[in-house]
Amino acid sequence: MIDGICSVDGPVVFFPVRHHSPACARLVEQLARELRPAAILIEGPSDFNDRLDELALPHPLPIAIYTYVQLADGRRRGAFYPFCRYSPEWAALAVAREIGAQARFIDLPWAAQASSDTPAHRYADGEMRQSPYIAALCAKLGVEDFDDLWDTLFEIDELSPTDYLRRAHHFCGGMRAYDGAAPAEDVRREAFMADMIRAAQARYGGPLLVVTGGFHSPALHARINDLPLPEDAATPEAPASVAFEARGIALTPYSYARLDGLTGYEAGMPNPGFYHQVWEDRLGGVGDPYRALLAKAATTLRARGQMISAADLIAVETTARALAALRGHAEVWRRDLIDAILGAVVKDELAGGVRHPFLSALYDVFRGDERGRLAEGTTVPPLVEDIRRELHEHDLEAAPRERAVELDLRDASGLARSRVLHRLRGLAIQGYELAAGTDLARRDDLTTIGERWRIRWTPELDASCIEAAIYGPSLAEACRSRLVERAAGIERDAEAAALLLLDAGLMGLAADLADLPARLIEVIRGDGDFFTVTGALGHLLYLYRYDDALGTAGAPVVGVLLAEAWARGLWLLDGMGQVAGQDSALLRGMDALLQTFQGCGTTLDLHRDSFVDTLARTSADSMKHPLLRGAASGALWTMRAAQTEQVLADLKLCAEPSQMGDFLTGLFALARETVQREADLLLAIDALLMSYDDEAFLHALPALRLAFSFFTPREKHYLARGLLEARGASAATRLPDLEVSPEVAVRALALESAVFAVLAKYGLRGGSHA
Repeated sequence: MIDGICSVDGPVVFFPVRHHSPACARLVEQLARELRPAAILIEGPSDFNDRLDELALPHPLPIAIYTYVQLADGRRRGAFYPFCRYSPEWAALAVAREIGAQARFIDLPWAAQASSDTPAHRYADGEMRQSPYIAALCAKLGVEDFDDLWDTLFEIDELSPTDYLRRAHHFCGGMRAYDGAAPAEDVRREAFMADMIRAAQARYGGPLLVVTGGFHSPALHARINDLPLPEDAATPEAPASVAFEARGIALTPYSYARLDGLTGYEAGMPNPGFYHQVWEDRLGGVGDPYRALLAKAATTLRARGQMISAADLIAVETTARALAALRGHAEVWRRDLIDAILGAVVKDELAGGVRHPFLSALYDVFRGDERGRLAEGTTVPPLVEDIRRELHEHDLEAAPRERAVELDLRDASGLARSRVLHRLRGLAIQGYELAAGTDLARRDDLTTIGERWRIRWTPELDASCIEAAIYGPSLAEACRSRLVERAAGIERDAEAAALLLLDAGLMGLAADLADLPARLIEVIRGDGDFFTVTGALGHLLYLYRYDDALGTAGAPVVGVLLAEAWARGLWLLDGMGQVAGQDSALLRGMDALLQTFQGCGTTLDLHRDSFVDTLARTSADSMKHPLLRGAASGALWTMRAAQTEQVLADLKLCAEPSQMGDFLTGLFALARETVQREADLLLAIDALLMSYDDEAFLHALPALRLAFSFFTPREKHYLARGLLEARGASAATRLPDLEVSPEVAVRALALESAVFAVLAKYGLRGGSHA
């Protein structure tokens, strides 16, 4: 079988490649010029065949074919087929045009295989990286990993097409035979590719040159020639076709940084900058590409303020050449340079995860900085056209020079522009950054509601627009889909659901969300955390009742969610136990329940009796935290559902020094205005405090001071005046000024109390303060 698959004389010649391999790109061009096949069949998305002419446009590389699909269950997935200057698939397309051969992609469309575990990088080396055969071969040849193994066998030495084919088919055939059954998805793809090859034979005659990942070549040869498959007969059945609702495919800009950033099963050839240099130098007949790379690394290092001496560079080059010779490399290669820097320059042990600056500079050079652009005339998805129209209409088009855009959201034009910008932000469109503005999630200052955006064209702008097409054909529709996707990822977090609705409001979509409210209601009902549910209440209450900019006030969908969150919060309050360390959040939650009822109780038909009953049970429950009991009493008092006498009775139940300050903190937080009108409460507090001895008072004092911090200095002045008058003092009586800080007064009282305790202990002055 090996002689048959290696032959270049048959009707179908199989050329196995590693994606993004310069050696494969060079050799496929050379072989195609020698064979002059009728057609070149390439592993790539067959649903792009009717647009292959777009790949002949003068695109600065790298670019990628981006294919995307919405699955029947609502999930969305996208995949990339990247091309750089040294990709064998790109070389095959170019040489087909050169020699007048037909070029066709033959792989199964992504939409038919987009299951959740299918790699999104379609030119990855997943099968080879996971192969036990490859691991065994690495150990046999003494190389570190698959990348080094491939370099050793195929990249460093310049092979002839014949030598390459024999070596590559042995390599790939051995892997398929050694590793056993192929993944079911690959079996299905190979069956499809074999059908495409047979169809091409019937259409174009021969010979045909088939350029696919080396993993597939043995199986394709076996299928076309009716031979046994290279693995065991126990190959699993291929899965059924993937059901989908929508699909699309387009070209998109790509970059070496993205190509190099792929890891794990998604990873392909690493260090694209290195292989780009190899490709360019060998194309121009220049040897030793490492010299240019080493020089670039030194320049990069110096630009970062790190000095590298000529002696260090000489040491690195000398070491690299020695390592290459030791390893049998015909020239200094990628691993030789890396190890040379580690051996010749890195003299001290580095902390975990920290790279030597020289090595970091080399890796940056190895990554490369190439960024692709799409040529004029490239077809783009409808979303991109819609984004361009919106940007032009609202004067938001990006240019290389950064500009700032100031917006007033209470102005109709400013609001319209803000909505467009927030939609771009929701889709992660690059080049548009919210630099400053009113934070409607915190709502600290709503005097003005404005934003400042920074707009600047970036190379990633076009790519991010194209890749967002997975969500829909228009900007509004894509944002709705993205919001639905985000909502699907929220689990038992009502506040996150409310913030998502706030984002929808900023996008101008809060009142038009289709099925999204049902999902948000599900999240709210499933949230068992009082604090996140009442946190959601604050956001929803603002949107429903107080928003005067976004247009959400009174929106029925917001009202429904607000009522759901209020009911859920009330239910959670009833079952709340002891809560420690969350006093502020607890008070905010209680206040949110009260404010929602006061502001929207009638409009949303919130049940007053249920609210009052829950608050009454909470205030009377001795197992609850005094802070919560005080807040419940305060809410009842504010609603006039409890008389002053009841509040005073509740206060006496929490009269212990360890409890009273917390109770008053809750009471004041929820009934601040009512407290200022009730002299009886002040007299009751005064009586309790006067009943404390010094030790009890000092114990209660920190919490008491916190409780009274809810009042402004002016309010505290009137409270003190009201207490004096309630005790019979004249209205004209001047309040004494405290000449020292409260902290000093507390320390003085503590010292005085300690002194009097010593006096009492030894019977001096009869133990009396007098």
